[in-house]
Amino acid sequence: MDIKALNLASRLAISGLCLSILYGILYAAMAISLSTTGQIAQIPSLNTVQQKYAGIAIVSAMKGSMYDHVSDDDYIEVVKDWVEAGSSQALYDTDIAPIMDEDCTACHSLGSTMTDAMTSMPLTTYDEVKALTKKGIPWNKLAVETHTHLFAISMMVFILSMLLSMTHVFDWIKYVLISAAFLGLWGDVLFWTLAKFVGFVGYLIPLTGGLLISGLGAMAVVVLVDCWFRVPWISKRENS
Repeated sequence: MDIKALNLASRLAISGLCLSILYGILYAAMAISLSTTGQIAQIPSLNTVQQKYAGIAIVSAMKGSMYDHVSDDDYIEVVKDWVEAGSSQALYDTDIAPIMDEDCTACHSLGSTMTDAMTSMPLTTYDEVKALTKKGIPWNKLAVETHTHLFAISMMVFILSMLLSMTHVFDWIKYVLISAAFLGLWGDVLFWTLAKFVGFVGYLIPLTGGLLISGLGAMAVVVLVDCWFRVPWISKRENS
């Protein structure tokens, strides 16, 4: 089927889908930046990403998205040392609770009325803080994000792949973009889990995420342009 042979309404709908996906990619990049650096438009370093997916959860947050709220850099090391020493309640009471009270509980408490309150993640008791001393993304959050990622994004990749198959670009380009998007998706969710056990894997997550975003974005652009014009340089010559 030729995508240009579709009626006007169909091509408008396809164009709207492609533009929405490209807009969504922009906000996905913003979300990644906010969750790793705390800034709207800052490219996270490899170490920051590795810490998010393979480091101690509370320490990673203090080094990344919550860094602006840490009043003393030494507090990060104090919390890290406490976790590595076994996260005892005795040390929590003497060393960690005062840090939480000074830097965290104003927002991270059930009764917080702060603008950026995180009432769903209180840090007011030993058990609440200890729950964030595991490496990587907590299992309950990981399970939700993984299945949502797979169900939602795989459908998006599939739809774009089917639309791409109707364009006039060279077949090898179709194969590369479709493979890149699916491999990036599978690699992303696999590495999220593996990073909890093998820290080095955390450094590979930007690669798989970039592969997914690049594949999605490129497919959306090619489909959008090919709906209305001949994509320059990478399209087959039309028969005269």
